[in-house]
Amino acid sequence: MRFSSRFTKIAAYAFVVVALLTACSARASTEKPVMRIGYLPITHAALPLIVYTQTQGQMDTFQLEMIRFSSWPEMAEAIQAGKIDGGGSILSSLALKIASNGVPFQSVLMTVRDGNVMVVSQQIDSADDLRGKTIAIPSRFSSHYVALHQYLTEHGIDPVTDVQTPEMAPSDMLQALASGSIDGFIVAEPFGSLAETLQIGKIFFLSKDYDAPGFREDECIIGIRSEFIERHPEAVQEFVERLIQAGIWTEENPRDAAELLQPYLGQQADVIARSFIEPSGRTSFIDLYPRREEYVAFQDYLLKLKLIDRRVDIEHFVEERFAEQAYQKLGLKKPE
Repeated sequence: MRFSSRFTKIAAYAFVVVALLTACSARASTEKPVMRIGYLPITHAALPLIVYTQTQGQMDTFQLEMIRFSSWPEMAEAIQAGKIDGGGSILSSLALKIASNGVPFQSVLMTVRDGNVMVVSQQIDSADDLRGKTIAIPSRFSSHYVALHQYLTEHGIDPVTDVQTPEMAPSDMLQALASGSIDGFIVAEPFGSLAETLQIGKIFFLSKDYDAPGFREDECIIGIRSEFIERHPEAVQEFVERLIQAGIWTEENPRDAAELLQPYLGQQADVIARSFIEPSGRTSFIDLYPRREEYVAFQDYLLKLKLIDRRVDIEHFVEERFAEQAYQKLGLKKPE
């Protein structure tokens, strides 16, 4: 009896252990992967933030975490170190720079078209007035610098010797302009809209009115590390589909979108809405398909300015399959 009782207890214990291990294994196998996406408080990050807000980060195939950064270099460093899975959005120039450094990193979708602005002090009225001035940029590896470089060159102004272009976090630009330490800045919204609202500066030009490589089309992207794409393609597919849907919703409901974004961007909803629709087409969240030819043109200009020192294989860098499948599933016409 004593042996039988001891055997029964051992058997029962073993059964419990096996059951617990089985349960843990099953839970681990069904646990959703976490996608960690970095962002800056700018309107170019609107769509992933809207997706996050509308779902509280709980997707069908993954969990979304949005991680705020104060500057582009800080975000790029986190991506390169593998601390986050991607940028949403990230400057396409920085994404190319990351890829050129040997980090497996790919673009799966655009996040916006247009939505960039150059703001100047009230004393500046023409291109000639920019000579000898200080215009802040968010990063040397940005389409904003490319656009400013092209604009100055077109007007006979040397971008290197005639104008100072310090790098500055977008959130610091407004105060710097108000204090007179800079004469203008070129950056993503909503800082142009805010400068107008506070009458600190005036719009010199909007991206919708000035065409430069990467300034209107592929300025900011959803970039994801390749190992996450390979491990969790179903999560990337769902993310892309939800982003495209969020873009359509934002175009139809700009003021509602601005309300959702207010706590993330740290700006009033009216300021955010103004950066979307005043004037019409100031920012667009439609036509987010990642076209390889646009990246090629932008990369060529970066190489020309020696902002990157080696060419990235655009065929590999731009991963179109998720956008293509999403367009088919959602019944959208693929852009020409």
